[in-house]
Order: sequence, then C-alpha cells, then structure tokens
Amino acid sequence: MYSVDDPKRGKLAKTGYKLLREAKDFSLLEIDLLTGRKNQIHVHFAEKGCLVAGDKVYGIKGKGIKRLALHAYSITMLPPHSKEEMTFESKVPGYFYSFFN
Repeated sequence: MYSVDDPKRGKLAKTGYKLLREAKDFSLLEIDLLTGRKNQIHVHFAEKGCLVAGDKVYGIKGKGIKRLALHAYSITMLPPHSKEEMTFESKVPGYFYSFFN
C-alpha cells in the first residue's frame, strides 16, 4: 500500500501485509512497515476500508474491544549507543484469536 508518491503532497509511506486468518468481521494480518511514518498502519488500512479493531480515532469503536488490536510480534532496531542490531519478539496476545471463534 502507498499513501502518497508525490513528495509535494507528503512523505512516501509503504506498508506490506499478509492475510493470516479471516472471520466474518475481523482479519488477522501480518504487517510489514517498509517505512516508519506516524499512524501509518491506521491511515493505510482506513484508506482501504479495513479499520483496525479498537482504534478510537480511525477505526471501529465498540464491539466489546477495549484496546487497540495492534501488536508488535517482532521489532528490530539499531540503538544509537551500541550500533549493534537488536531484535525483540513477543507472542501474539491470546485474545486476538478470540475474534475468530
């Protein structure tokens, strides 16, 4: 997905995604941020009509969802103090799968 490819209208933002699981009202996606823009996930999926569950600004309010249904399974960074790449992983919260029962 791309939001803007004209630098006069804003900064380029690219998001890749893969569908992992699908239900009537929800989809579980693996999202790859190819650029790191503020609110990138929210904006790109809202533009496509695929709102993030629990997102009170861009997404779906209600439906019994009390928090934003986004989770960083894996994040890799290069801290300025060490210059050594670090990767952190965390399991997907179990309640994400409850949307598919």
